[in-house]
Amino acid sequence: MGCADGIKEALLSKKLHAPDYLLAADTNLNLARQATLRIPARRKICRKVDLTQKLPVSFSTTLDRASSNSGLKPRNLPRLITLFGVLPNLSPLPLLQRISGFLRPRDFLLFSANLAPGSQGQTGTLRILPQYDNLPTRRWLAGAISRLRPKWGNGSIAFGVFPDPSQPSLSRIEARWMVNDKPTHILFASRRPTARQVESWLKASGLSRVQRWMDSQGEETVWLVTRKA
Repeated sequence: MGCADGIKEALLSKKLHAPDYLLAADTNLNLARQATLRIPARRKICRKVDLTQKLPVSFSTTLDRASSNSGLKPRNLPRLITLFGVLPNLSPLPLLQRISGFLRPRDFLLFSANLAPGSQGQTGTLRILPQYDNLPTRRWLAGAISRLRPKWGNGSIAFGVFPDPSQPSLSRIEARWMVNDKPTHILFASRRPTARQVESWLKASGLSRVQRWMDSQGEETVWLVTRKA
């Protein structure tokens, strides 16, 4: 899910047996097609998906139909769903709840989350703010703004840490376009939960942790979870 061109999934596939069936889903169908070229599988399918909406039932039926045609019993085949690099960009709890509703008891979800290190969300997010508020990022944003500036008026880029609109306890890094010291547009936003917040989302989504891998700085973690029986 949200695989883009499948680079991370392709690296993961080198550690696993090649799957029987691969469904690559992304908002950009062309990128999903590229992912199917990178990732080995007996049968490959690509689909467009809107992760802000309920996952389509057709994803399951497509995979079930493909496995049935090969003489396998689809309900006996566990599925591994990946979600790398997506959680900071969407409302995380509703997203995990939607995916949980899609999982069957023997399925697994492997996802990553960029974190606010430590136990205090705002304090941890302020610590990693320089990873965003730097010259390369400002130049990248300025390149995009240059196409829109005539409509927006003269202004400047300002970075800061703010509460997420949908969950005030969640810290969000934002780059804002400021005109006369007032924000007129949000140029970029990235949610940075604590590990404890992610664990609470799993519980609220009916998901059970199988394993967790956290980097030494506490800034990024990969979770392997399954749906509670």
